[in-house]
Amino acid sequence: MSADETPWDDAVGRGLGFLHRALGPDGLPSARPGADPELRRPLTGADARHHLLATHGEDIGFDPDDEGFSAMWGLALLRPDGRRTEERELIAALARQVERYREPELARYRFFPPGRPLPADTDSTAVVLSGLARQGLAPPELVNEVARELLDTQIGPDDGPIPAYWEDSDGTPAHGRRYDAVSAANVLFALHLPGAAHRLPHPAAEATLRYVVEHLKGPRTGTRYYVAPEAFLHAAARAATVVPGLAEPVRRAVGHVTTRTADTPLALALLVLAGEHAGDTEELPELRRRLADTQRADGSWPAGGYFRTARLPLYFGSPHLTTLFAVRALRPETPPHPQP
Repeated sequence: MSADETPWDDAVGRGLGFLHRALGPDGLPSARPGADPELRRPLTGADARHHLLATHGEDIGFDPDDEGFSAMWGLALLRPDGRRTEERELIAALARQVERYREPELARYRFFPPGRPLPADTDSTAVVLSGLARQGLAPPELVNEVARELLDTQIGPDDGPIPAYWEDSDGTPAHGRRYDAVSAANVLFALHLPGAAHRLPHPAAEATLRYVVEHLKGPRTGTRYYVAPEAFLHAAARAATVVPGLAEPVRRAVGHVTTRTADTPLALALLVLAGEHAGDTEELPELRRRLADTQRADGSWPAGGYFRTARLPLYFGSPHLTTLFAVRALRPETPPHPQP
């Protein structure tokens, strides 16, 4: 085995093959909604809307399909220097796909495409920026513009963290600002990309860091928009590689959970990545072996609920999204040294 090879190269290759075969004219398929976190019965967008109306008496006003968040994460997870042609083609397709979710004339992105009754959100915007930067597709002017948009999210005086949505965007929630610790960690990572960090320190970024650190001290649960506690550990550990003051709280949090049994292959992949980013590597070979063992015959990993609606029980995931995280988890990278 050469220095560049790992025991999981075959699993990675089959996973990339599955993703490449799934590409269509619009890119990778969207995550599917479901009524349970395990997505035992994925629904179409129309069926999910009908389900919420029938079981909870509320019409959300649109079919929750055609999401772009999976493609955004694809850019943030795939290897920019990959030697496989299929991976390079995936990256090119995903870069085209995410532009459908950009706010017209603004450096903001949406979870669903413009025209749906939801505003542009900071989480999608931060993940897009980090993905484009990873792939060498974020010119300095875009990094600068997105950083400005993220730091100027709030309207009026506020000493709180950066919220989930822009308040001046069409479809902004009517019941006050919404916050989520995973979103906050993803925003912190984006704000510390080269070209964005010149805008720091900034009161909104400092408040967001305090919010993430405080959440690391709490019970291990999902967040407002995310199902599994591993989603937060992954986002916080990833941010800790570039954000000063976050590394030690992340190490403590990750150190407490790496022995737990992850509930799904998706949670297992997120836990592997959290351990890698945090530098807690002792258990990673065994966790990666377990993850590789859950791969299916077609090269995919099973769907699991990754993100969710806040008020109503609707969960989103897909084999494609799990496979993106699993492929990245099975290809160890040397992360930047965690910031002290």
